Amino acid sequence: MTKRYAKKPVLNWLFLLPFIIILSGCDSQKTTQSDNDGIRLITLSPHLAELVASAGAIKNLVGVVSYSDFPPEIKNTQKIGDAFKLDIETIVSLKPDYILSWKGGTPLAMLEKLKSLNLTIIETEIKTLSDIPKTITQISKLTNTQKQAQKATNKFTQKLLEFKQQKHKQQTAFIETYHQPLYTVSGKHWMSQAALLCGYINVFNDLKQQSATVTLESVILKNPQTIINIAKQEDTQWQKWQNLDAIKNNNIITINPDLFSRPSMRLLQGIEKLCTKNI
Repeated sequence: MTKRYAKKPVLNWLFLLPFIIILSGCDSQKTTQSDNDGIRLITLSPHLAELVASAGAIKNLVGVVSYSDFPPEIKNTQKIGDAFKLDIETIVSLKPDYILSWKGGTPLAMLEKLKSLNLTIIETEIKTLSDIPKTITQISKLTNTQKQAQKATNKFTQKLLEFKQQKHKQQTAFIETYHQPLYTVSGKHWMSQAALLCGYINVFNDLKQQSATVTLESVILKNPQTIINIAKQEDTQWQKWQNLDAIKNNNIITINPDLFSRPSMRLLQGIEKLCTKNI
């Protein structure tokens, strides 16, 4: 009799074991989700703050650099300096899980300083248009917001396809990213790819560097049919050169840099504005 009753607790344990495993799995999943909800991000570039929002992780953003102003909710996020001078003390106090940097845009000395403090740097790089949705996905994997991010990446890819399918007159263009000194981008740069969707062929396609200064004389020699001025104000210096085809055609297009110089979802608005000028 004693032996028979002694077995019952063991049988009861074996009977309950599957339920314990299931409940344990639920707790584990809940913990993981909670941990992801609490992931703390800092961005070292305004466009990265926008991409965090596009990835559905704006609630994870605890620190941004100056000029991070979109979407509007970001304006109240703690500022941690600018692209050239960071407030290290504030960054440390925010206890970030990840700091998102921009390859080529964040000084190496700053990155080394942050790494020396055992802070985790996630480097992002955007060279082409396709790198924009890739970066959104990269961020969403850190915060477990892939579903939200997928909506943004699908929209971006679909809109680019629509722009590509539109018919535009082919014409040469000088992409002016700064006026004094004159800065432009190469044909491999995402800005040049964006302009090409609207039929504008970069006159400095073969530039060796992604972005570089060029002389006024070299632009005049290229004689572009269009000048795409990425700025908040018109660049009046071109009016001195009445023999330029762009001046003859009254074809200087000024686009707000927020819509064309930031590799974010808002670039779609910039491309649309540019394309409407060449139908």
